[in-house]
Amino acid sequence: MTYSRRQFLGALGASTVATAGLTRPVTAQETPVVRMGNNYFDPIGLHVEPGTTVRFEIAAGTHSATAYESRIPSDASAFDSGVISSGGFEHTFEEPGTYDYYCIPHKSVGMVGRIVVGSPGGPAEASPIPDGDVPESDAIVEQGAIAYGSSTGGTRNSDGGMMGPGMGSGPGMMNGRNGGWGGGLPLVGGALGLIGLVGGLLYWALGRGDAPPESDDSAMETLQRRYARGEIDEAEFQRRRERLVQNQEN
Repeated sequence: MTYSRRQFLGALGASTVATAGLTRPVTAQETPVVRMGNNYFDPIGLHVEPGTTVRFEIAAGTHSATAYESRIPSDASAFDSGVISSGGFEHTFEEPGTYDYYCIPHKSVGMVGRIVVGSPGGPAEASPIPDGDVPESDAIVEQGAIAYGSSTGGTRNSDGGMMGPGMGSGPGMMNGRNGGWGGGLPLVGGALGLIGLVGGLLYWALGRGDAPPESDDSAMETLQRRYARGEIDEAEFQRRRERLVQNQEN
């Protein structure tokens, strides 16, 4: 069977297009999403390639995504969403390196996160993050995304680790790179946690009369820990904090 020159060139062109389609690098179509909830960023550690736009999205409460200006690559521009209570904020990460960031209203209770663009590097790798805990950059690169509450690759371990939404299985990324619990285990764990919390509150309430008066400093620390664990909401935290401050002033 013989082919004309036109048929041969047409077949060759089609083959070239098909081969190019198979060998062209795959680019992610999804936008990575970092959820901002009650005192957490999820995922707390995220790895992206240069030029990726990341969306910081409110899941609950009022928060900000604000870069530590001294903990981002030297050629990078600092980002700051400002304090928002709905919607989200997007930033495109152009320069490779490590970016540490925090929430303005909840920095004091350790609401921080880390994004590694390309490969780790920059000032953030020279010293521990000053507030809270973030995963190690190498672990972030290896896993792609690390959910809040996961103990994998943490830079520090304070109070036995962090307890996050879904016990380290929050959604975090739209493309589903994070692992998750199966079946109804999260519901069982949540119910058991609620029972323990109620029991602890009853024990605390019944024993208050016998306990020595707590100092204002230790009361403030206790309040911050309860707020960080999500036992009280933001409005209750602010109300009790103001009362403690007034007691200190008097």
